[in-house]
Amino acid sequence: MPRPKTSVHNALIVALLAAIAELISTERSLAQTTAYTVVELSAPGPGQVGCRINNLGDLAGRSGKSGATLWSHGSLKPKHLGALPGGEYSSASAINDAGQIAGASNTSNAIVPFTWKPTGGMQRIPLLPGDNCGQAFGINKHGHVAGYSSGPSGARAFLWVPGTSVRNLGSLPGGRYSRARAVNDSGEVAGTSAGPAGQRAVLWTKSGNVRDLGTLPGDTSSEATAINNGGDVVGYSKGPGGLHAFLWTAATGMQNLGTLPGGNGSRALDINDLGAVVGSSAASSSGNHAFIWTKQTGMTDLNSAASAGLGVLLVEAHAINSTGQILVLGKATPSGATGVPEDHNDCAPAPPSTFLLIPTPAK
Repeated sequence: MPRPKTSVHNALIVALLAAIAELISTERSLAQTTAYTVVELSAPGPGQVGCRINNLGDLAGRSGKSGATLWSHGSLKPKHLGALPGGEYSSASAINDAGQIAGASNTSNAIVPFTWKPTGGMQRIPLLPGDNCGQAFGINKHGHVAGYSSGPSGARAFLWVPGTSVRNLGSLPGGRYSRARAVNDSGEVAGTSAGPAGQRAVLWTKSGNVRDLGTLPGDTSSEATAINNGGDVVGYSKGPGGLHAFLWTAATGMQNLGTLPGGNGSRALDINDLGAVVGSSAASSSGNHAFIWTKQTGMTDLNSAASAGLGVLLVEAHAINSTGQILVLGKATPSGATGVPEDHNDCAPAPPSTFLLIPTPAK
């Protein structure tokens, strides 16, 4: 016999309530993740800089004069990736869950983008026609790479799919400059483009259109640094009041993430698929501090008793994965040093040490 409609209706209500309860439990769990184990990366000398972390806990970046480096999860021992033929410099900027890495290496006469595979080594990524240098900054699970290509016509954002030619992503109408910083698994790309109104954070859609993400109220420019698989974009907006971290979503537009207490500036540098954002914020008179932002807790300082016990000030969080592991830059504090200049480029110049924060749920 068919089940009565009321029985089916009640079963649907029970299932919906169960799903809501599970979601609330997950959000509470995330909000309670406030303690971290602090692990310093292993490297043969000073200057190791981790830039990105995948969901397995593998890290990519560079290590002193050794160049592009992979730290595998578990041992976190550095593996040097070398450089392209004719070059002696390289730096890794992104890594996916397959262990594929994107970055830049010099050759005999230029710095060019590369991709690296565990089984195939380093491969040069082609540039746009007429260009002579470039860099790669993002890689998704398919091995698609985003970055920029540069030459007499200036810098232009690109997306490269293995086995095809590199694609010019273009710029905002009236603009001639663009850089891609990150690509998600759907092929959406986040970056920056110049336009008639100035430099803007932009989103290149799967269909190839470029979307101006705007600025925070009263600001004059913005820059996107990362995108998650939900299409949410983070970065920072700049104006008379300095830099402020933002989160942009298709539903809400651009949101100001604020600063740490007493601070006057912030930058968002990465976002995971759960919507947790990390970056750096000025914190009163003590310089830059690494932060994590979630919808449940707002912006929180990542410095804790654990980092203080190591004599380290965590100044900038570069990356966060789906398990909540965070890659941060830190510097020793005995001399009283407190931070790094606000206007430095991502990953350079760098504090002397890189740390991995492993979340420990609060009891």
